[in-house]
Amino acid sequence: MSAPAQLRLFEPLTQAPPPRIGPAAVCSRPKSKVLQPGRGALASMDYSLNPYIGCSFGCSYCFAASFVADEEKKAAWGTWVEVKENALDELARADLKNKTIFMSSSTDPYQPLEMQTGLTRSIVEFLSTPFRQPRLTVQTRSPIVARDLDVFALYDRVRINMSITTDSEEVRKRFEPKCASIDRRFEALEQAVAKGIPVAVCICPMLPIENPAAFARRIAALKPRAVPLCYFHASDRPFSSTTRPEALALAKEMGWTEQEYGRTKTEMKSELARYGIGGGGFS
Repeated sequence: MSAPAQLRLFEPLTQAPPPRIGPAAVCSRPKSKVLQPGRGALASMDYSLNPYIGCSFGCSYCFAASFVADEEKKAAWGTWVEVKENALDELARADLKNKTIFMSSSTDPYQPLEMQTGLTRSIVEFLSTPFRQPRLTVQTRSPIVARDLDVFALYDRVRINMSITTDSEEVRKRFEPKCASIDRRFEALEQAVAKGIPVAVCICPMLPIENPAAFARRIAALKPRAVPLCYFHASDRPFSSTTRPEALALAKEMGWTEQEYGRTKTEMKSELARYGIGGGGFS
């Protein structure tokens, strides 16, 4: 176990967030809840925890946009982020000891804005103390998560889920151009593994893959606890997970069908099974 992190004084944000992060407008949401009971795909979790609303990554397929009630904001997904600045006030009132928490279900807790606000860092520090420590699953696609490995090392039960949806930089740049490279994400996971922190690789949604066997072997080298795989979400119901039209158009252009996904999934699962690695869920 590494030496304990030097924890800061736990306080809500004391200054307004920056007005912009890249092309995305930023504002504060002082009364927005960070905790929601686990439901749907996260029914096995006690809570989901979202430090932000919106996400400046703005991935073409992001299902979280479908949770936005405001139609203008939904259409402008990726161009705005709202900061839940009183998150620590809410967490201080909750009994979270040994509860299962999934962070995050509808935003990325380590999107670029986090480097300026430090909100997610403050949350994981706050929750790391033994008398309130939950079982924490962190879901991200950002190598910024490696910044907080010193704090994650204080947790008895924690896992970092990294979304890596393809092995092709060309494909990544088409579907998720604002995200970090594939190599940087793998490097963040390698740093976590080196510190003894469990990881998972989430290929959700799976995008076109150039070399499924080689990609599976690269993932297997991390000895992940799980490798969830899925195709695009599709639903006509309001406020349910569904893939954005931009991604569906790109997939059609590239000939990426559910049949191609099924073939690739079978090949990858077969390769991963050689190393004793199964599928598994997000949580």
